[in-house]
Amino acid sequence: MATYIIDAGGAWRRYHPMAVPRGWRMLGTVASDHSIGALARSPAGLYAQVNIGSVQVLDQRAVAVALTRVRLPRAIRAGSNRL
Repeated sequence: MATYIIDAGGAWRRYHPMAVPRGWRMLGTVASDHSIGALARSPAGLYAQVNIGSVQVLDQRAVAVALTRVRLPRAIRAGSNRL
């Protein structure tokens, strides 16, 4: 399983300076052993790393573990697509 470090206050615009697509939620930054980028949640509820428009779906179980270590709104932690 992958390991992620999530910064809920991270400067996600550094990694995705464009407009946020409709329905997506930008949550902060996410780092792994090999990369760092904006942490986003898709309209389908999947967590992804976004870098200048490139989207990489993350290991959902590993994101869930990482989210237990940060303070995010309860709706995000619980899997709701609404904030």
